[in-house]
Amino acid sequence: MNLGIAVHQYAPSEGTGGYVVELLPRIARVHRVTLYAARIAAPVPPGVQVVRVPAIMLRAYSAILSFPLALRLVRRAHDLFHVQGWISSSADVVTAHIVMAAWREAAGAARVATPLGERTLGPFVQAKEASLLQRARRVIAPSAKVRDEIAQWYDRSDGVVVVHHGFPAATGVAAATARQALGLPLDAIIALFVGDLRKGFDTALEAVRQVPGVRLAVVSRSAQSPVMERADQAGMLDRLHWIGALEDTAPAYDAADFLLHPTIYDSFGLVVAEAMAHGLPAVVTRAAGIAELIRHGESGWLVDGEPLAGTLTAVRALAQDAALRKRLGAGARAMAARRSWDDVARETLVVYDEAARS
Repeated sequence: MNLGIAVHQYAPSEGTGGYVVELLPRIARVHRVTLYAARIAAPVPPGVQVVRVPAIMLRAYSAILSFPLALRLVRRAHDLFHVQGWISSSADVVTAHIVMAAWREAAGAARVATPLGERTLGPFVQAKEASLLQRARRVIAPSAKVRDEIAQWYDRSDGVVVVHHGFPAATGVAAATARQALGLPLDAIIALFVGDLRKGFDTALEAVRQVPGVRLAVVSRSAQSPVMERADQAGMLDRLHWIGALEDTAPAYDAADFLLHPTIYDSFGLVVAEAMAHGLPAVVTRAAGIAELIRHGESGWLVDGEPLAGTLTAVRALAQDAALRKRLGAGARAMAARRSWDDVARETLVVYDEAARS
């Protein structure tokens, strides 16, 4: 089969890009593939053709709006075309990495500040996303949560297939080695926050603030100044370690004692999957799709009810109990070993076959 796969950025450090980086080599063993992307930041498998998409990638919404138009200019004919969310006006297969309507509702309910571009253009993008998901032959949902959101918001349930993301193969280093590399104290209890600040950072900061002796390390592409301002206001400057953006987040997982991900919305939560693969206990709200795969008290800590109260309970328990951290870390690693990206590729190939026949 002649396949086209499109993504904004083919880069392991990007959410959708990391998904394609894992999937592409496995799909290319079976089918002839052309990769469409505006940025290539990872090795492309031999035999895969690359078409650069001349999108404007300076800001998030300039990329979101320009990519579909730019893709139309360079897109070739394929037996099947697979895109990552609304990055094209038409596709045979769409992976729904976000349901914009559900995200906007969650952000509004949590009173999370949204950028001007999202406030003004969000309804337009939501309408385009709805049209694409309604017309595609098949939609891949990374979780049952997303499948249900597509049914609720976009009135589509047939042809929506749940394919959970995979867990990476992880080889770690000793915690002391990782801490030295990142400039973190060797003898402290360190909680880790990774990703977009809107996905629960304030909750993580406040929970750590209320547990003396615990420090918070932050890995994020978000701007540093808002983080430091919030830490200053909370009296947390001496217990917050800003790491910033990392192309490879593995050292951060190896250095930490547990991950805090009290997110308001995640279609899956690749950050959590990466942490679990490193044997790091993860504290996660059920707003993350990956919560479907976690067993509370065995492979992670699931927060129910009010996020701050639940996260605070988890921080207190994990900070005081090394045996609990060890047990949850072992359970997380065992869970990660049960689902690989080979499994994801195999299930995705089935979706391709179904789409081709439909």
